[in-house]
Amino acid sequence: MRDAKIFKLIFMVNMSAVACAAVLALAVAQNAFAMGAKPPSTPVTVTPPRASPSPGSGGAQIEAIAAASSCSRYGWRNRGRAPAGYVKGVALAFARSLCRLTDPGELRAPAAVMSQASVGDAYSDALAHYSATFASHGMEIDVAGAGALRAVYALGLGLGMRESSGTYCAGNDTTAGPETASEAEAGPFQTSYNSMGIAPELRALYVEYQAHPQRCALSVFKEGASCPAQAIVGSGAGAAYQRFNKSCPAFATEYAMVVLRDLRRHFGPINRHEAEVVPACAAMFQQVQGFVAQDPSSICAGLE
Repeated sequence: MRDAKIFKLIFMVNMSAVACAAVLALAVAQNAFAMGAKPPSTPVTVTPPRASPSPGSGGAQIEAIAAASSCSRYGWRNRGRAPAGYVKGVALAFARSLCRLTDPGELRAPAAVMSQASVGDAYSDALAHYSATFASHGMEIDVAGAGALRAVYALGLGLGMRESSGTYCAGNDTTAGPETASEAEAGPFQTSYNSMGIAPELRALYVEYQAHPQRCALSVFKEGASCPAQAIVGSGAGAAYQRFNKSCPAFATEYAMVVLRDLRRHFGPINRHEAEVVPACAAMFQQVQGFVAQDPSSICAGLE
């Protein structure tokens, strides 16, 4: 009985405080209007900040590694610094690709393509096309595994800066002339729907991410990015691909890494050797790899 009385008293005090606050707010508003102020004509919408992963989660730690790296502060040639979310997002995509290498099932296939040893096929493989650059940085590309994966991501990071300045929501290049929905490029790496026939792993990634949109890391890639309005080209499957590529940047990242290994000619900046390979970014991916290696099972599970 005594506890019930105490609870009732606390409830009455709280309700009184709420009522007083409401009266005070009304009085302030009335006073403002009396002084000539006008009420707002349209409601004010406040966009909440991005919800961060818990401090101990693998995703949060990988983002922290990227944010603290020299790569995040690098001034890219003719592009400047990358949006903060671009470097973080690509680091997360690298971690997921790294985790794929330990998966015994079908999820491993895309990463197996990304991390295959370069055998000198410069016509198709971007790593072979950039072999002299990798050699100058002491980066090994002729052995399959994590080293080749780091190399393609270091090159891919530079590719995204050339193609879109690291902007996840980039639309098609309007200077390329009239294009069909299947030809129009979209996303941070500017890939198009007609590239999907290159390898079965590309279709598999598309289906996987559509089934698991929580893996897209959109909120991460949004940080520091600006998205001008740009129409989707055409309709049908090609238009759907453009839309998804812009809204699921983690997919766009892994997709582009496979294309880099199987059809580097898809990317003009790669063909012209305009994409930079920055040692500081390669070092960042090495740090992410070291972090994942501490507890692969729980960290990889946390990226789901």
